[in-house]
Amino acid sequence: MNDLVLSLTGSAAAGALTLICPSGWSPRVRAAYVVVPGVLVVAAGAWALSRSTGDDESVDSGTEPRSPTDGVPVSAQRLPVAARAALLLSLGAATCGIQAASLRIDARLERWLVGRGATHPRRWMAAPAVLASLGMDAAGDRVSTLAGENHRPPS
Repeated sequence: MNDLVLSLTGSAAAGALTLICPSGWSPRVRAAYVVVPGVLVVAAGAWALSRSTGDDESVDSGTEPRSPTDGVPVSAQRLPVAARAALLLSLGAATCGIQAASLRIDARLERWLVGRGATHPRRWMAAPAVLASLGMDAAGDRVSTLAGENHRPPS
């Protein structure tokens, strides 16, 4: 956890948001919960793809830029616009599907906890959310550390 304050803040936010019961949300709020993240994924992906056109690479005249990893020409690696659009729309739809499924999973988990005698099921749900958030931060830092070790130039 490179930034402990940020990690703890994110974990606290995950726990606090888990305490909110979506079953009391209006249909419009539930629809926004499902649709808005998908739209944001599509928009962010479109923005990222528009920024990575490869035009800013310096190219010797008469040569085609090559990927530093496999030597395949960069232009051969680019997807056509229709394929990129399909990929982005698929990612957006998958995000919406995950969001919709999370609402059903949340309701089932809460019912299951109540059925087992939990008087405050949202608290029982928030605790693992906090731990999962902290764990993901720690795992991400570990992966970053390992990746950094693997990419060091030989001495």
